[in-house]
Amino acid sequence: MRQAYPIRRRSLLLAAASTACALPAFSQSSKALRLVVPFPPGGGVDATARLLAERLTAGLGGRHVIVENRPGAGGNIAAMAVAQSSLDGDTLLITSNNHTINLSLYAKPGYALEDFSPIAQFGVSGFALVAHPSTHFKTLGDLLAAAKAKPDSISYGTGGNGHPAHLAIELLKSRAKVSMQHIPYKGSGPLTADLIGGQLPVGLISVLAAQSAVASGQLVALAVTSKQRWPGMPNIPTVEESGFPGYDYSAWIGVLGRSGTPPADLALLERQILAIGSTEDARSSMYKQGMLLSPKGSADFKESIARDAAVNRDLIRNIGLKLD
Repeated sequence: MRQAYPIRRRSLLLAAASTACALPAFSQSSKALRLVVPFPPGGGVDATARLLAERLTAGLGGRHVIVENRPGAGGNIAAMAVAQSSLDGDTLLITSNNHTINLSLYAKPGYALEDFSPIAQFGVSGFALVAHPSTHFKTLGDLLAAAKAKPDSISYGTGGNGHPAHLAIELLKSRAKVSMQHIPYKGSGPLTADLIGGQLPVGLISVLAAQSAVASGQLVALAVTSKQRWPGMPNIPTVEESGFPGYDYSAWIGVLGRSGTPPADLALLERQILAIGSTEDARSSMYKQGMLLSPKGSADFKESIARDAAVNRDLIRNIGLKLD
């Protein structure tokens, strides 16, 4: 009996060693895995990065995962940092539509789509087209009829030139063949305040910001830009339902690595991110940030990014928008 304990102990040690050897070298790295965010702390992308950082540690054998905020140049600084990082897979970019918009918006964005390997999409959201009650607009059709009757007589606001909301409206204008005046704001906070205050008749804001303002009667929701209706505003139709088949301009959040990163490392990260995206607590956390879980693997995510880049390129070219 005295020999039973040493034998069992040796067996456990051998099993532990075998398990450790089975883990990919990527998981055993002593370096922290960095999730680079193109925006300051706060907001959907940052919140998603922190959710992933917390949960990825367990799936990567306890490897430390940190969030690094690198705002500036509309997201280009963060993208360039990852594009120029080492090929060991220790630096990832977690970003949104700005990644594809900036390629056409900036004369020299400093990176190309080919510099990255899409790993996984995590979530999506949409925007709500809202109007001040004084406009008496009740539907998207009301707004477009007024815009057609008096071209350029209606002003609309978004979070800035080249903001995803700006391009979502440009896509609608091109489909509806109407002309309205764009008023770019420096962020969605001042925009929402002016809409509620009646200083601006129409605007495109996040569904999260719109939800409370619409519920209180401060604003009227005309449509949402996403493919599906927003769960928090189930009675508000999509733009597609309002007469524009195929229209869909959603905001996405996803994770990309530097092109050339070992495929095995990318595949491990893809599996872990998709696994996190299947959990109820992740769904709840994302919804509180105005996002819906919409996991996509690397192949589907790569196709989505390519389509997004093409749509944004055409929109930016049509409105003649360019930043240095």
